[in-house]
Amino acid sequence: MKNIYIILRVTLMMLLIVSVQSCKEKSDPFDDNTYLVSATREVTLTETNVNTLLNVIKAVYPGVSEIISDVEGGVIVYSITYNTSFKGEEVLASGLVAIPSKPGTYPVLSYQNGTNTLHSEAPSVNPFNTYYQILQCLASTGYVVMMADYLGFGVSEDMPHPYFHKESTVRSLVDMLYSLREFDEDIAKDIVISNEQFLLGYSQGGWATLAFLDALENEYGADFNVSAASCGAGAYDIAYFNSYVLGLAEYPMPVFLGYIANAYTEYDLFTNPLSDLFKDPYAGRIPLLYDGIHSSDQINAQLTNLVPQLFKADYITGHATSATYLSVRNAMAANSIEGWDSEVPLLFVHGTADDYVIPELSDMMHDEMLSAGTNPLTCTYVELEDLDHSEGVLPAGMAALSFFKLFRK
Repeated sequence: MKNIYIILRVTLMMLLIVSVQSCKEKSDPFDDNTYLVSATREVTLTETNVNTLLNVIKAVYPGVSEIISDVEGGVIVYSITYNTSFKGEEVLASGLVAIPSKPGTYPVLSYQNGTNTLHSEAPSVNPFNTYYQILQCLASTGYVVMMADYLGFGVSEDMPHPYFHKESTVRSLVDMLYSLREFDEDIAKDIVISNEQFLLGYSQGGWATLAFLDALENEYGADFNVSAASCGAGAYDIAYFNSYVLGLAEYPMPVFLGYIANAYTEYDLFTNPLSDLFKDPYAGRIPLLYDGIHSSDQINAQLTNLVPQLFKADYITGHATSATYLSVRNAMAANSIEGWDSEVPLLFVHGTADDYVIPELSDMMHDEMLSAGTNPLTCTYVELEDLDHSEGVLPAGMAALSFFKLFRK
């Protein structure tokens, strides 16, 4: 399966080089706006381009046929910068926006991407990334597609990414939504962006999507109307995820644990130094690895998948009870997501063979939402049989799109 994805990436890139119109066209700064600062037209996809790209994907993943049948025109892709805040300070953030070329009124589809360690793979930096291309094509089916870079990427790449930091993740996503209202007025004058949002994310993006939904429903309900949300393979309970990994002999993605710990120490979310958690030489390596230049594979190679060699014995045995690690537990609890009584149709999706982010996390989160009062008729959990973390990306996305169709106006 993974070899097929590599072939797909190469084929799509060849098609894009031949057929897609690249048209860098940067706007003047919008000095009078509250949120939107700039917009750069990056790519134009004709309806033929969109159908060609989707038909290539269809050869690998037939489920994409459902998208092809809904294509109604071309797509225009922009990178944007916008104002947000982080820990009380104003910062500039960025992301991609794909709009239909056909005039009309359209809802927003906000996609939150999974774990990325490379500055070069942020949505606004590399709009030709295979998965971002697929998402851009969704604009041809009648969505305004929004993809935030997250802080620490794109225009804000000089700051370390606050990985799995709930407050800043939500703030940057909410502010990008606000920026779309000004984008509508300043750039996309032939379309109207409706006050209707669909939220979709996978892995880190699954966690981000659920946190985003919580905020939009419970804090910004007067400004935004979420029609449906789909969360794929997210680590919603970070403490449970951490405890699970610490109980293993081997774990294939130490990059995840190092990323969380590095971000939380960098931004003083817990007071313990990395040397309280990790053995040498890994404690000293971690701050040098999350620099936007090392890929996940490269970081994994510099760590170890042997849990007792990566983590200190005292942390493995005492992480859940020892006073030494109280600030670690508090940080993980503060950035996990608790269930609530939601009125928004919600889909959880997870591969049953996922050993990166275990499916119990989605099962538990679904149960917690129901226990909090969410209607089981509108909150569902779908298992992707025998699919691992990487294999689940496209099927989870297609399940989400089918789910969203039930609630589009």
